[in-house]
Amino acid sequence: MPIAILDQDKSTVDILSDLIGEMGQVPHPFTSKDKFLGAIDPKPHGIAIISDDFTDVIEGTKQVYPTIEIVAIGEGSGGDCLRVGASHYLKKPFKANEIKEILTALLHAPRKQEPFANGAFITEDAGMKKILEIIHRVAPTQAPVFIQGESGTGKEVIARHLHRHSKRCAGPYVGINLAAIPDTLLESELFGYDKGAFTGAYATRMGKFELANGGTILLDEISEISLGLQAKLLRVLQEKQIDRVGSSSTISVDFRVVATTNRVIEEEIRDGRFRNDLYFRLNVIPIRVPPLRARRGDIVPLSLHFIEKIARRENMEKKLLTQEAKDALRDYSWPGNVRELENVIERSMILTEGAEIAPEYIMFGMDMPAAPEAAPAAGTTIHAMEKNLIFSTLDRVDGNRTKAATMLGISIRTLRNKLNEYTSEGQFSDGV
Repeated sequence: MPIAILDQDKSTVDILSDLIGEMGQVPHPFTSKDKFLGAIDPKPHGIAIISDDFTDVIEGTKQVYPTIEIVAIGEGSGGDCLRVGASHYLKKPFKANEIKEILTALLHAPRKQEPFANGAFITEDAGMKKILEIIHRVAPTQAPVFIQGESGTGKEVIARHLHRHSKRCAGPYVGINLAAIPDTLLESELFGYDKGAFTGAYATRMGKFELANGGTILLDEISEISLGLQAKLLRVLQEKQIDRVGSSSTISVDFRVVATTNRVIEEEIRDGRFRNDLYFRLNVIPIRVPPLRARRGDIVPLSLHFIEKIARRENMEKKLLTQEAKDALRDYSWPGNVRELENVIERSMILTEGAEIAPEYIMFGMDMPAAPEAAPAAGTTIHAMEKNLIFSTLDRVDGNRTKAATMLGISIRTLRNKLNEYTSEGQFSDGV
């Protein structure tokens, strides 16, 4: 296994390189911090030896690549190195057998899995793995992140992961679903208000940006807000200052912003519904999360993960998926993406009496059993699939938009906007 070494003292690097070579391993020596950071990678490098002159490198490496075991060396106490992520500290001058014993123990220990493998993210898809690599690299930075993807693809999961692995992880994580709050209340929710600012403002209240001071704020479904509020939001992002409703003074706030949308933002900008300057302010690190139907290799691994999760939560035995059940899951179009998959697996776990989940216990939508025709015909556009799903859902609930929005996993505002879009196409009458 290649073992990376970083120390300003070339003689120390040479001695460690010789020791590592004697152990039958491959040394990757560096005296330059920049060259080390450009080369370090968790795939070849399971272990890194880093001098305490580079405490920032120890911290950054552990945050970006938590699976790499770090052995710190130096002439101090080692407390700072251990605090920021090193698993061992050796004080110089150390004996050859001391470093060899530590390296031997680490080499023979089971190698840690990346947190994406069995944590928040389960994927076998090559495209999704590239996205996860970007998330790993971006997490420790302060850069704004703009996440695009359909509802249910895991945008908020990514936002939480970015915060957990950032330098702001000790600070607050504050999320607000902008589509779920009426325009008339959004400004006070975001920026807060002073006592007496309006009828019912009996006390001063902090807004979401103040609550997120020192941490991360998630602006979920940002494309749903009005152009007027977009202008105010742009000012806050630029100046890092907010004005409470009814207040004449400004308040400085320190936050990292993560924004999401389930719309095609380029279309929103082109049609004048989203400000171009706000988009560029948010879109420093763009992430597009593919829908589940575009990564069908993830469907079964995700299903097995949800089976384990639900079994633990409900204190029930894990169940097996028959091959026919796996095929049925792969054949479905998953308009609700990962969120819908989890719901379907939970329903199947509850309805299945035996140890195996068969296709007859897999029910998509409200009450439809799995069937080959559940998959859309080849050549069907995503727009047509979305429209058919919305219409069929409205039919099932007798036109009740609140129930339909809940079933579809979208806000009532999003549903209303979709129906208005279909009206403009001349294919829908607003009588539903």
